[in-house]
Amino acid sequence: MRSLPPLNPLMAFEAASRHLNFTKAARELNVTQGAISHQIAVLEDYFGARLFERKSNQLELAPNAAAYAEALQSAFDSMRRATASFCTADSSRSTLTIKGYPLLLSRWLTPRLPAFSRQFPHIDVRLISISGASLFDFENHDIDIGIRYGSGHWRGLTSHLLFADALVPVCTQELAEKYDLRAPEDLAGKPLLQTHARANDWPDWFRCAGVANGSALREVMSFEDLGIVHRFAIEGSGIAILQKAYVEDDIRDGRLVVPCGPVLRRELGYHLVSPTNTGKTAKVREFSDWLLASIQ
Repeated sequence: MRSLPPLNPLMAFEAASRHLNFTKAARELNVTQGAISHQIAVLEDYFGARLFERKSNQLELAPNAAAYAEALQSAFDSMRRATASFCTADSSRSTLTIKGYPLLLSRWLTPRLPAFSRQFPHIDVRLISISGASLFDFENHDIDIGIRYGSGHWRGLTSHLLFADALVPVCTQELAEKYDLRAPEDLAGKPLLQTHARANDWPDWFRCAGVANGSALREVMSFEDLGIVHRFAIEGSGIAILQKAYVEDDIRDGRLVVPCGPVLRRELGYHLVSPTNTGKTAKVREFSDWLLASIQ
């Protein structure tokens, strides 16, 4: 019985027979079009017969090659499925991809992850940062879980509240002493820090504190990223309004102080979200259950 043809020419022929286009076959196999042409020529020399015909600038399988191409496609499909099954069964580890806002990931979630890893050592956590305007595209970006700010009601998503808004003004002790910040009205006209996406935080806080907004907001500095706001506050460049959950360590360690109240509380908050129309995988279920239990 004659031995099998070499594998590379067979792979080139199988791909080309599906696409009926050498360029697309080359792109799939990550080689050049010339390499596909060469491999097809090797296989034609092996069989002593043409495998393709060109009619009106359209590539077609030669009549005697169509059945062979169909058999190869079926065989390669079986090998792909077997390989995927083997990799899944053989690997005891999985990767959980979480998408969220940069400061939330770095200040709130990351400190909790070592405890999760100790309990679930087989799950590797991958974090993806987003800007305030980014969408949670679960289908096209290989995201397992998102952490999203808002009301908690989004079409197609199941959500669980992690924490609601609890916003406080923070600054360095030196800045608080420099401006003699003791009451909410003392912050009026001082250098205030915020992000473009959360432009209502300071007005809402002053309203909550019973201070007129007009003159209070004349020194507001606005930035694109909340991480920059946090860094500027640490460096003494102004007074930031931030989630209390983000700055607990800074307050405990003396890097920041809350010069005065009140705490601005709203129904908005940060929610753990995942698609409703797809069943939860084990890793998503394990992480969700663990995180919700840990914050309770």
